[in-house]
Amino acid sequence: MDKQQIIEQIKDYFGINALSEQIRIYVTLQSETIKTTAVDGGTKAIHGAIKGAGFAFLGLCIFLFFNLMLGFGLSEWFFNSRYWTGFSILTGFYIIFAIIFAAMQSIIKKKVEDGVINGIKGTPLELKTIPQILYPNSTVRKSIEKKTKEKAKDKEIKTTPTEKEAKKALIEQVNEETELRNEQLKNQIKGE
Repeated sequence: MDKQQIIEQIKDYFGINALSEQIRIYVTLQSETIKTTAVDGGTKAIHGAIKGAGFAFLGLCIFLFFNLMLGFGLSEWFFNSRYWTGFSILTGFYIIFAIIFAAMQSIIKKKVEDGVINGIKGTPLELKTIPQILYPNSTVRKSIEKKTKEKAKDKEIKTTPTEKEAKKALIEQVNEETELRNEQLKNQIKGE
């Protein structure tokens, strides 16, 4: 027997050939699943874009013709065929609507941000703090966050900082506690 025959017998004895065939089949199936998912996602995206463009065009046509009808109707009903007056009223309405919409942008933005943040809680997309990333299951991280919150409550002054300043201060305190704890852990590991 030569070396190659011995290797083949060992592979057959331990079932390496069958295992490698099963791995090949598994990898092939997984790659086909990924391809199918990508094709399905691409198809849905293209269909959604075509559908959205079609409805947007039809909606724009309906909106334009409705406004023409409304402008001519206002002119005829109130001003006996002075077309510019009906369209002036309609334009004034849209200007008022645009001003109200522009004034509400901060409220809309806040509601969208809150909705997105609440929507991703508990999912892999949830935003994490620095200690949560460094110590994902650590009781040290939880105790640091608890101490930081307690210190923040103790340091509360009569003048309330803005939400952005409070978040920044909290992050700085957590980072300081984390760095201190890291130094302590390094010293413990070194045996100092």
